[in-house]
Amino acid sequence: MAAEEVCMAPSLSGVEGTDTIHLEQRSNDSSAATENQQQCTPVPAPIKATACTYTPEDLEGLPELAVRLLTAWRPLLERINAGCSAPPAYEHLAEATAVVDSVAKELAKDVELRQQIAQTPYMWESLRTALIFTRNHLFCVFGVGKTGVACPKRAERAVDLATAHFQLVRNLCAQVRSNQQDAWEQGFYEPMEEIISYLCSWLMCMKKGCCINMRERVAKCVSMGTQMLANMMTGNPDVQDKLWPRYFTESDLLLQLINTADVHQLTYVLICILNCTMMCRDRCMYVIGTAIGRDLLKVLLDKAEQLATVNCNAFDYVYAIFRNMIELDMTPNIMHALCHGRDPNRKHVLFQQHITYLRLLDGLIDAQPHCDSHDHSPPSVMPIDLGIDTLVLLVVVLRKTVDAVRRNLEEVKDLTVINEAPRSVFGLDLEGIALLLHCIGRVASELGPDAKIKLMNAHLGKSLIDLMHFLNSVQPRSTIKTLPPTRQNVSSQSSSHASTPTASSPTPPSTPPMVAQQEPTQSPFFMLKCDVIKIISNLSYEAKEVQDAFRLFGGVEAVLSQCAIDDDNPFIKEQSILALRNLLDGNPANQALVASLRPQGIEPSSQRILAEANLSARVDDATGKVRVGPAASDTRSLPPVNFSQHRATSRIESQDTRPASRVESLDTDESVDGDDYVAEMTRQGARVVEIEL
Repeated sequence: MAAEEVCMAPSLSGVEGTDTIHLEQRSNDSSAATENQQQCTPVPAPIKATACTYTPEDLEGLPELAVRLLTAWRPLLERINAGCSAPPAYEHLAEATAVVDSVAKELAKDVELRQQIAQTPYMWESLRTALIFTRNHLFCVFGVGKTGVACPKRAERAVDLATAHFQLVRNLCAQVRSNQQDAWEQGFYEPMEEIISYLCSWLMCMKKGCCINMRERVAKCVSMGTQMLANMMTGNPDVQDKLWPRYFTESDLLLQLINTADVHQLTYVLICILNCTMMCRDRCMYVIGTAIGRDLLKVLLDKAEQLATVNCNAFDYVYAIFRNMIELDMTPNIMHALCHGRDPNRKHVLFQQHITYLRLLDGLIDAQPHCDSHDHSPPSVMPIDLGIDTLVLLVVVLRKTVDAVRRNLEEVKDLTVINEAPRSVFGLDLEGIALLLHCIGRVASELGPDAKIKLMNAHLGKSLIDLMHFLNSVQPRSTIKTLPPTRQNVSSQSSSHASTPTASSPTPPSTPPMVAQQEPTQSPFFMLKCDVIKIISNLSYEAKEVQDAFRLFGGVEAVLSQCAIDDDNPFIKEQSILALRNLLDGNPANQALVASLRPQGIEPSSQRILAEANLSARVDDATGKVRVGPAASDTRSLPPVNFSQHRATSRIESQDTRPASRVESLDTDESVDGDDYVAEMTRQGARVVEIEL
């Protein structure tokens, strides 16, 4: 019996990585037990419970369920009052487990029954003592020997007993605030915390595939304990205010549970966190302002990244937790908390947790209902209101991230690495810039004039123009990329050689070989210019002061320079035209600036494209118009050109799949008006490459 009463726990540092972590029947040899005990680390000493004694006569007249519980607990209470953690016999332990489990299921059906049982004499004191006995007995069973248990059957019974009691407390506290208060005053959370914390450590030490049956029982016990903790606090701010700080200053139980629980059991932990933080900024601050809380915050974001591809409800609860904090305008706090302890002089600004959080923020903003003056139906998603502090913080992060990208680019000697492995140069900063621009652009469309001015005072306008100039330098406009080879191209090339067999190929192949189509390499700066233009457009809409500010920063010219086709920024021409409209609307100064502009020359890339078609362009000094004519080296008149052939030589893309008609010949003796040329090609269904001013 002495060996059974030893309260020892396996040393986590001692058993980690070994092959002996399994359940097995051990001998009762005292010398072997002593040798094994020396390799173990003691757990806290057994908790001494206040004596709670009653006789069968004391139970007369009590509710039937209460009598069953108190009768089943009597052998356990007698043993713990005598200073012994082991039950007198197996049947007593099995009976207590069965009775507690049965009563717990009855309580789940009736709220009034929970209140009635809670008012029964001896109930709360006896339940506390039973929990303490369960805790001491479980440590006794698991703590003998380096393998962690002395007997698998006893270990299963100990875990089942704990599970039943956790279920009982869980159901007692459901929707009964007085029971929640009594459970807290009795300190039920203390033995529960120690049991769950120990079992979480046991699960982490066990190797996968080992002791499958025992692992399932332990996981169920941990899950039930988590639900017990959640029900003790849910809907009761008084208990939440008393218990919640404990798990960020005295215990890391929540962090243990998240790291240990599988995808499905994780849901209960997330529900507990969500219920305690819902619409309460003070309790949210524990997640951000403490060391344990910051670790918990990072683990939650890591879990969100993993759960996004798993079909379960856990991701929805992670999303709800961060949505709640976003609605409380805690984005600045979260972004700063994720940087806590990082090197302030680090090469890259953003980390994976930043990116995951920005994705959640971006998804939340993108899910907001669009403003529609004609739709008066209630929105399916309640809108959120991001505070100006959050938007200013996003602007500050954008500026710092752009500066970091610029510095890292200056250190690159081989520019090919930018397209091949951009993360090796920029880390996650480019992804962060794209997310920041998208978030700011989406919110900017809903802002009033005053909020827009505050963002401009935070240097958003200048940052956008500087970013546009930077992108122009690292990502020149790409008009039409070379199409990869296809079967049709290979067929047309092979047909020209089919009638000329060679010695190595006596007969031409009947079917040309298939060449895999490869997509052109996408620029790491893809669509960033479009995002910048969208923000400029949204900010300048019906905001004269913002329009004036962009004029001073050179924003009007920057937008005008993007009124052209760019394969790396689809639809940037159309977006720039809209942005230009918003910059000029109701602003005579901006209109006068545009009117004063004169063409200075032809953009080099446009000249190269025209040269492939044996054409050239120039600016007429007298009229200021752009005129297109034959290349200077070609004195022949151009024959009538079929549109399909013209597409292959001049690389002007068609947007119409119908057979194209012919274009009239161009007279070589006189130049062609650029406007007439564009109009004619547009009539034929072509997408003409615009000429930059």
